[in-house]
Formats: sequence, structure tokens, C-alpha cells
Amino acid sequence: MASTSETGHAKNVANFSSAYQILQEMGTLYNPSNAKIQLATLDPIRASLQTTINELNTKKPIYKNAVTERENAMAPLSKLVTRVLNFSKSLDISASDKENITNQAKKIRGDQKAKKTNPETTEADGISTSQMSYDSRIANLDAFIKQLASYPAYAPNETALQIASLETLHTNLASLSATVNSAGNALITARINRNNVLYNNQNNVIQLMRDVKSYLKSLGDDAKPYYNAIVKLKFTDAN
Repeated sequence: MASTSETGHAKNVANFSSAYQILQEMGTLYNPSNAKIQLATLDPIRASLQTTINELNTKKPIYKNAVTERENAMAPLSKLVTRVLNFSKSLDISASDKENITNQAKKIRGDQKAKKTNPETTEADGISTSQMSYDSRIANLDAFIKQLASYPAYAPNETALQIASLETLHTNLASLSATVNSAGNALITARINRNNVLYNNQNNVIQLMRDVKSYLKSLGDDAKPYYNAIVKLKFTDAN
């Protein structure tokens, strides 16, 4: 679905509804023998599209808010890990242990920052890729904490650097990321539902509108004003 933006999908839905209203205005003049483009068939499709758009519009802010909350919670993580790392360098432990802690810290600090996603434009692959990058950092944080806890010498007086505080932070970040994951999956499903009606079935909207235009052209001059009105409604194929 990469070639059609969120705006393009929404425009297809809006234009289909407009086209249906135009066909209604034709009254008895619109009387196709093809059952697929009869008003009785098009009306449920129009209703289904509106349902999927309502669902999508509900899921987007939920995902967006969850992403923002996680990003705000993750923002101080790199600096905190750097503080922990600097403290560990002050300990009486081996050079190899300090190197192991340093290597683990690099994974968390995200020398390659997690890709942010925009729920208004991002499709399934982008959401999944972003989610994995955050999950990876959080999983590395868990390993980092366990590594630190394995050293009896790691006993900072500073509350923020203590194992219990780090474990609480990890639990919170993992919970926030799980919420994003759930909201992202719901958004993916909502997009799939919309795309199934618009593009991914035999009676998809794009093909139906092609058939409708062909039928209107067959009616000659009587239908010409209606045909011209519908031609102005642009429909973008997802492929």
C-alpha cells in the first residue's frame, strides 16, 4: 500500500460516497443490469467504508498518544545509562567487566536511534520496525540491570542509580512499549479492514467505479452531466 498515502485512502472513501450520491440523484435513469454496481449493492459498501474509517480515526489517536508517552519516558534513558556507566567505571572491578558494562550501555543508549513513526502516514512495516527498535533497547536495559546486579560492588548511594530504581524504570518502559505494540497492532488491523473494502476484493471500489463510469457513458447525452461530475472524482489505486 506504499503508493497511496493516508490522504489518498481517505479521498477514495470520500469520493465513493460522493459518487453514490450522484447516482442516487439520477433516479430511474441509473438502472444498470450489472448487480455489482446497482445502488442496492453500493450502499452497503459505502456504509462499510464509513465504519472502517471511523474505526481507523479512533485507533490513530490511541496509538499516537501511546507513542508520545513512551517517547517521553524513554527520553532520559541515555543520560541515565551514561551516569550508571560512569559510576561503574569508579568501581573496583576488572577492566574486562567494565568493558562488558560499556558494551551493554552502548546498546541501550541507541547509537542508532529508534525510528519515530507518524501514525498519519506510516503503514504496518514502519510501525513494526519502530516497535522492534524500542523493544530491543528495553530488552537490553533489562540485561544491563541484571549485569550490574551481578557485581556486589555495584551499590550506589544515589537513588536513581540503584538496582531497585532501574528495575522500576524497566518495568514502566516495558509496560508503555507493550501498550504501543497493542495500539499499533489495532491500527494495522484497522488499515487492513479499510484496504480490504477499498482494494483487496473482487468488488473493490476502484473496479466498481470503473464499471460505473463505463455504464454512464453507455447512457449517452442524458447521463452526460452525471458522468462528468463523477469523472471529476479521482480514485487512486493502491498498486
